[in-house]
Amino acid sequence: MTPASCVACGAEGLRLCYPGASDYITGDQFEVWACPACGSGATVPTPSDPGRYYPTRYREYHPLVARMLELLYRRRVGGWAAKFQRPGAVFEMGCGNGLMLQMLRRRGWRTVGSERTEAAARIARETRGLVVVSGGLDAIDPSARFHLILLNQVLEHLADPAETLGKLAAMLKPGGKLIIGVPNFTSWQSVFAKDRWFHLDVPRHLHHYSLPGLTLLLAGQGLAVEAVSQVSPEHDPYGWVQSVLNLLDRRPNRLTRLLMRLDPPDPVNLLHLALGSVIGIAAIPLALASWAAGRGALIEVTCVRR
Repeated sequence: MTPASCVACGAEGLRLCYPGASDYITGDQFEVWACPACGSGATVPTPSDPGRYYPTRYREYHPLVARMLELLYRRRVGGWAAKFQRPGAVFEMGCGNGLMLQMLRRRGWRTVGSERTEAAARIARETRGLVVVSGGLDAIDPSARFHLILLNQVLEHLADPAETLGKLAAMLKPGGKLIIGVPNFTSWQSVFAKDRWFHLDVPRHLHHYSLPGLTLLLAGQGLAVEAVSQVSPEHDPYGWVQSVLNLLDRRPNRLTRLLMRLDPPDPVNLLHLALGSVIGIAAIPLALASWAAGRGALIEVTCVRR
């Protein structure tokens, strides 16, 4: 089924880009269509039951991996906080286990988060003592306004991103900022690995954004891009590692499944771990070069209301 139009820029005439992109959790296959106007993309069809594509241990990494990510995220959170003269109120949609909200709270911020399910929200509440609601934005106090709103690696999961962005824009205080992080569909990584690209992540990623497409989508909701960064030490080098391994193995994301403890450390998986360590040496300069060229695997934009 051809998408009627591009969700980012509204252009018609999308072309079939990848006819058989596989989900590494279930093995189901999906199509990815690309917009010739802005370079964004869409996953077809949209799953009728998204829950089956999120296993219980989705993104529950080995403690050593989780610790490394925490150290890298601390740098990113510091960059967000530095955009403001003093701490304020922050809301993170799709806050996961609440790690970044906890870091902001330690810096003096008043924090609120949301998660897709009650089970996920409960984890953040019980492990970090955060205020986290479950469900959509309707669960947030309609009178609440925030200095900072975070949508980090979430927008690509939303069926109707324009509606969500419009609601989030209305929740910003005067002078507030909305920070959005998404995979870059026109990155070197994406072009190199195609339907084996780690950050394609169908069908959890319903939409795939380019920077021009994302900018147009935001403009349609009264949001202007104030700053852009493609520097992502948390995700970019690893994206090269897993994407290269995906091109070498018919089973996608074998290393990621091992690190999330979905699969046991059998000889084949341990071989992928060893190969990944070697590939990682080349992945760092590749990531650095892609950031300098404006073709990094992840985009982060800071937006303000017009």
